[in-house]
Amino acid sequence: MKNLLFGFVLLSFLFVSCNNNLVFDQTKEVNVKGWNKSDIVEFEVEIKDTLRLYDFAINLRNTVDYPKSNIYFFIKTIYPDGSVTRCDTVECYLAYPDGTWTGKGSGSIKDNRFWFTKNVIFPLKGKYKFEIEQATRDTSIVGIKNIGLHIEYRKTK
Repeated sequence: MKNLLFGFVLLSFLFVSCNNNLVFDQTKEVNVKGWNKSDIVEFEVEIKDTLRLYDFAINLRNTVDYPKSNIYFFIKTIYPDGSVTRCDTVECYLAYPDGTWTGKGSGSIKDNRFWFTKNVIFPLKGKYKFEIEQATRDTSIVGIKNIGLHIEYRKTK
């Protein structure tokens, strides 16, 4: 049984590490007592290739204690020269209309990846900053454990 489990874990790492298109993938914890609107989560990404296309996703880990079926985010992109170029509003559905949770996970924690922007070109090389803010009507929300940013090179066929 241990050999089977070890083989599965090793195979999983191989599949994950074989993603040659991965540019950035980082997740950060939010306050479990409540993610306040003023608690902006920031990510810095070094962009070296200005000729390729990029796809963006939000990684989200929530508990079944989250009281709604969806969540909104404001995502701000700040260029290496300090200019703010994009402010996106993104809606993510965490539950189906029948109340069944989306995402992976068999217990009280669900993992989701929501693709929100595709075919993006970065015009400048350097460090870009991405700020993610929860944009619900509530000042503070519970049931969100982690928020992350995932960026891949656009897959070519």
